[in-house]
Amino acid sequence: PSFWDMTILSYWAWSAFDPRGANTMHSAQGAGGLGYAFPAALGAAVADPTRPVLAVSGDGGALYSIAELATAHQHDLDVTWLIVDDGGYGILRAYMTDAFGQATATELTRPDFVALAESFGVPGVRTSPETLEADLAKALARPGPSVVVLPAVLRMFAPTHLGAD
Repeated sequence: PSFWDMTILSYWAWSAFDPRGANTMHSAQGAGGLGYAFPAALGAAVADPTRPVLAVSGDGGALYSIAELATAHQHDLDVTWLIVDDGGYGILRAYMTDAFGQATATELTRPDFVALAESFGVPGVRTSPETLEADLAKALARPGPSVVVLPAVLRMFAPTHLGAD
């Protein structure tokens, strides 16, 4: 199972997700779901400790629930947290730039998410688009909590359904 905050990567995944598959995708889309993914994933790991769980957040959403790393470590929950770090509220940055030519107050002071995870006793790794698949597979295969940080600036895709007859 996977749990997704509102972030550009989740919009991509949400639009491509096949609900007929064996995996489940849980998101708080349209409900202001910043900070939802990691605590929800922890709950899923408690409910079914037989399989690993994935949480996906942007850096802004991650800051809402970073303290839950203590819970993940204390209870050795099998959750991998992918944090896409673009240094701010990326979707708001894009919307403001498109509408007004510039963004205002969308940048965040960036903690070192890997060091922060490790300070809670949770292993962390910084990845890249080229190594993401291997790093996620390794984290998901390792028992207990882990954090994978992807520094990336993602762009929202153009709507594909507008203008259709």
